[in-house]
Amino acid sequence: MTPTRSAARHVGPPLALPALAFVLLFLSSLVLGPILGAGPTPSPFSGSSEVLQYFTDSQTASRVNGFLQFDAAIALGVFTAVATSRMRFLAPHVPGPVIGEVGGILAAAFLGLNGLLQWVLGQSDVLAEPALVRGFQFLFFVLGGPAHTAALGLLIAGIAVTAVYLRALPRWLGIAGVVIAAISVLSLLSMLVTPLALLIPLGRFTGFIWIIAAAFLLPRSRELRRPTGDREPATTS
Repeated sequence: MTPTRSAARHVGPPLALPALAFVLLFLSSLVLGPILGAGPTPSPFSGSSEVLQYFTDSQTASRVNGFLQFDAAIALGVFTAVATSRMRFLAPHVPGPVIGEVGGILAAAFLGLNGLLQWVLGQSDVLAEPALVRGFQFLFFVLGGPAHTAALGLLIAGIAVTAVYLRALPRWLGIAGVVIAAISVLSLLSMLVTPLALLIPLGRFTGFIWIIAAAFLLPRSRELRRPTGDREPATTS
């Protein structure tokens, strides 16, 4: 019997909507923060007095940033759920989708906690305790910086490696995803070597571009093969 081909189609919402929502909400927080506050957020390695002065003068910006980044975390969680569901459908017996799912859940959780901490730093009672402000700033930096970026790298790696294996994306895009994932995971080293903090924006923003491209290009369908003898008999009226 000669095999015939048919296409099984993944049932689920489009990937582009949560991908765009995640990226746009995050970027909005970066744009609105300096506008609503006293300029860009200072580095956690800045002086304590500079940090305290910034958050004292930027309470509205901290609350808005926290709100937007928490919303971005929700959008990332939705993207993770839909993307890994589709990848498991396309490749049900490979570990890539599971790796991507773990990474996406962690990335969303770290970003969500980062957003909540920024909102807390917008409250006057907290700003009355300089040591508390300093500690919260270090915590939201490590959550929204190396922790979130490294976990986002795992999400990208899980999708990219599986897509290369399936030829579900252009080969150059799949390889680019693997490279971006590696840079993102290596950003964890910034916790030990401060100058390597440059890897955080490099992995993060190239990752944003890759996620949007993959959201538009990942296929919904996978090809099935079955013998011609398995076809349902034609009906006549």
